[in-house]
Amino acid sequence: MLLTEATDCQILLSSPVFPAFFKTIPAVFTVKVTAKKNGKKVSKTLASNITVKDYKVRLEDATGATVSGTTIAVVGTPVQFIAKTAPAKATVTYTSSDSAIATVDTTGKVTPVKVGKVTITAATDKASTTAEVDVKNYALGTVSQTKLTELTATVAGNTKNLKPTDFVVKNETTNVVYPVSKVSVDSKDASKVTLTLFSEAKDAATYDVTLDGITKTFVASDGKVASVALNTVTVPYATETEIGLVSKDANGVIIDEAAYTKQDASKYDFTLTTNNGYVNGTKLYLNKIADTATAEITYKSGKYDQNGKAEGNVTSGKVTITAVDQSAVSNFDVRIDDGNKSYDKAKDDKKIAAKDTKTAYFMIKNADGKEISDYNKYSVESSDPATLMVGTQNDISSKKVSVTGVKEGTAYLLIKKDSKVVGSVAITVVAEKAVATLELDKYNVTLSNVIRRSADVNVTLKDQYGNDVTSAYANDINVENLTKPSKAAGNKFSKTGAKITFAPGDVAGDYTFKISYKKDGKEVVARTIVVSVKDTTATKANSWKLNITNDNVDIKADKDNYTDKVVKAEVIGSADGADLYSLTNVKYVVKKADGTVLFSTVSGTTPAKAPEAGVFTVTTNGALSIKVSGQSQPSYPANGVTNYVITKYLEAGTYTVYAEGVDNVDSSVTAKITTTFTVKDTQAKATAEVKANSVDARATTGSAVDAVLGDSVIVKYGDYTYTDRTDYTDAHAGLEVCSIEGTKNNGSSIVYNNNAATVIGKGEGFTVTKVTVWVNVGTDDVPVWLAVEVPDITGYFSVNK
Repeated sequence: MLLTEATDCQILLSSPVFPAFFKTIPAVFTVKVTAKKNGKKVSKTLASNITVKDYKVRLEDATGATVSGTTIAVVGTPVQFIAKTAPAKATVTYTSSDSAIATVDTTGKVTPVKVGKVTITAATDKASTTAEVDVKNYALGTVSQTKLTELTATVAGNTKNLKPTDFVVKNETTNVVYPVSKVSVDSKDASKVTLTLFSEAKDAATYDVTLDGITKTFVASDGKVASVALNTVTVPYATETEIGLVSKDANGVIIDEAAYTKQDASKYDFTLTTNNGYVNGTKLYLNKIADTATAEITYKSGKYDQNGKAEGNVTSGKVTITAVDQSAVSNFDVRIDDGNKSYDKAKDDKKIAAKDTKTAYFMIKNADGKEISDYNKYSVESSDPATLMVGTQNDISSKKVSVTGVKEGTAYLLIKKDSKVVGSVAITVVAEKAVATLELDKYNVTLSNVIRRSADVNVTLKDQYGNDVTSAYANDINVENLTKPSKAAGNKFSKTGAKITFAPGDVAGDYTFKISYKKDGKEVVARTIVVSVKDTTATKANSWKLNITNDNVDIKADKDNYTDKVVKAEVIGSADGADLYSLTNVKYVVKKADGTVLFSTVSGTTPAKAPEAGVFTVTTNGALSIKVSGQSQPSYPANGVTNYVITKYLEAGTYTVYAEGVDNVDSSVTAKITTTFTVKDTQAKATAEVKANSVDARATTGSAVDAVLGDSVIVKYGDYTYTDRTDYTDAHAGLEVCSIEGTKNNGSSIVYNNNAATVIGKGEGFTVTKVTVWVNVGTDDVPVWLAVEVPDITGYFSVNK
């Protein structure tokens, strides 16, 4: 090595043996350099500090989630840990801090041995990580009340060894402990455990249930009878079968169960008559299939009006009991939920509110416990249409029907085969949905009397079942000024639907307003808000914020939800705690989560493609309006009434808004702010059944691609079915295709978008990769049409010669 100057030398080392990861090891490397200077031999030793980065190790559980905190495990039930290393091929060794508590094998499977806490370590030769495991005998999952003295819990562990004293049930309000008298484990599912209490829990209080250090809660029944029903409305023919009553509260918790003639006569009237058999004590006997008996149950509230007439009684109405042959079928079940689901995905619920329409999903199993395949042989009807109505289409070939609650009570869905009742499921119709809670998006507002900028407050109403009913009851929202009259005259507000706009008044001070929902002139729920009006001294802002209205918008469309969904961004200047003015000279950039620019008025930033007209609009006052979804009323699709068509412009995801605005008062100041908003789409998915991949030509030259699909598939969305197939007679409408993506046999792309047809000739075919079709997400009275993707329509289709 020849150095002309050896007085300043730098060493750079690079090697693949030093991978760049997190654990660091400091080291010093030295190099001795020998050279000639002015003809003389010289040498110098140089040193360089090198940081060697080593392997990274992290632990995940079997679901792929990174382990954090303490993992709960039960004795005898293995827990699988997975070590992820960088580089990925590093050798990992697992160890347990106490093998008497839990062992771990070479794959990371931890086997709990006895109760205690243990640390599991995963290590390479350079790095390690740990997980804490708390080993218990049992792990309590969920708890719910099924009867006044009965709870159902899910428990992991060797539940056959559970004892009543292992559980502690305590009232959170009174701290009274309710002893458990009996523990029963389900014979088919050992994790399902039933607890029987010595005394009834019917005070509507919150209770803690504790097992092995884990506590879960449930809210007890209020003990009030909301429905009465028979234990069955079908009995095997020629067999004495016990008939009983079941009364439940509004949440389905059983209040009373009693066999006929054994009920508490002071609380229940129970009649049972038949001309086709006999009643023997508590049991009914019917001679042959289709013979019937009639029963009626009335719960007596013990309350009377001023005229001595009973009030508050609950009745089952007259219920027909039918004799059936159930040798072929052993199990019927129904779940009531919103549309566009299936039995497996529906809530395990047999309740519906009066004046509400839902979907009943069916599960029928044979004597071997397997689901049947021939649902098309079954139909369903209501035992009491005055309480529960079934939709006009009552066959259950699609495993579901539409049901409507009419009035409070219990009715049965009677399942028929060959026109004979073969099974039944009780459905409880609970009280009509009513406003139960009122919430505001803010409870304090500060306004300036100098620069008079108003403030909006949004009201949300929910019913007793937790559903948002704001749009249905917005007109019944009331605003009342609770301040003294001398100050009240100086404060102003206006109301538009569920939005309250407060404006500054002439008198500074704190104003309290009550916002309430009233029904028939009577207040049901209310909240208060404080509006602070200040005589601010500042006329110039010293802070700014980017305010987003509707920052978590759901673009789901249905019969009650088909107006434009708009997100508004606005830069606001503030001082002295009050909002002063909106910046009017503002530029914006809107991006998707992946950085794709959708809209920009900022120099140097260009959208990936031109946005659709009217989606992004900067208003004259400097605000940005983003139409996330919009409504129109075209003539297509048409069915003789006004149609609403929904277009979704932004997909679900998180969006970033950047704003830079020039201050209105001091043009030398520019505010630069970034914030986000979220779009979610809870719209249900459409499904399709492909009946044929090859269809006959509609014309001498072939068929359009949309006609081929209409003849090939049956699309289902909610309670409606769409197809052009002539062998399907119950379709709501023909199949209206919105767009198709795919290729023809010759490799050319299919061009189809809202009736821009591509014709497929005889003997030709095409491959579909994406299809969107028009579906009605509203009702026949309020048709709301939406183009939805149907992922089930993919593959190859052809036209016969």
